[in-house]
Amino acid sequence: MKALVSCLSVLFLVSSNAPPVRAPRAADSCRFTMSGELAKPTISGPEDITALVHVIEQPDSPVEILAVDFKDSWLSVAHERETEQLRCTMKIRNRSDQHVKALSLAVVVASPSGGPGTGFEGSPGPGRSLAPGQEADISACGGGGSGSASGNHIRILVYVDRVDWDGCFYVPSKRLPYELGIFVHN
Repeated sequence: MKALVSCLSVLFLVSSNAPPVRAPRAADSCRFTMSGELAKPTISGPEDITALVHVIEQPDSPVEILAVDFKDSWLSVAHERETEQLRCTMKIRNRSDQHVKALSLAVVVASPSGGPGTGFEGSPGPGRSLAPGQEADISACGGGGSGSASGNHIRILVYVDRVDWDGCFYVPSKRLPYELGIFVHN
């Protein structure tokens, strides 16, 4: 019994002298503040396309989508299949206090069962960054595709997928209302 108490005493002393475990701190370069209220994005293009577009709400995104133009785009849905040729340009704004080096914006054709998607990588321009408060027009979604359209119900979802600046890679949240009847599988 004395041996057990001695062992437990030594174990207690060793464990009580261990340094406390601390949560890792975020690098200062990954911190940012945002200015201004989110703008309601404008959507333009053929009416049969714009009626399906939903810009996902992302209040924590350092980059916001101000406008999307789907000029010269088309979409066909029949027999629970969809085919699209999406060509769009986006107007974006840097809401943060950081210089954005690169970003990924997504344009996804989604159905209740998931669905195909087209996306693109964008940057403010070769060797340039997007300064705090600066706006930019980016050519986007120059692709096409096809996939399932369960119940012939689809939506075109537009969102900021990620934002990069010196030493940081940030993925904003995505708020997708249930009433759209769409689920995004990443």
